[in-house]
Amino acid sequence: MEDTKKRLGRKVKELRLKLGLTQEELAERADLHHNYIGLIEHGKKNVTLHVLQRVASGLRVEPGHLFQFEQEELPLPLVQLQALLQHQSEEDLVFLLAHIEHMLKWRVAAGKS
Repeated sequence: MEDTKKRLGRKVKELRLKLGLTQEELAERADLHHNYIGLIEHGKKNVTLHVLQRVASGLRVEPGHLFQFEQEELPLPLVQLQALLQHQSEEDLVFLLAHIEHMLKWRVAAGKS
């Protein structure tokens, strides 16, 4: 089985590139040095939970998403929405769902979807 550090590193790089970020930009978001991001991406670093949290925060995903490898892959915007909504109250989720449904119906009616 492939080394988890390498799989994690590839996942970080994949998400970073999907967001259009450089290593320097991710490092700034995560409050880490850009060389450290490079070492993570190349599977050369054993990272702590604290660092994983900072990297995930910089990528705007939950830390657990960094360990979802190919078989569980979701589109990045869906992962980011999930992270945003995860800690909302049920009342807020119902409110947001109604608005999303309304916007999607509007897009279909306007011929945008």
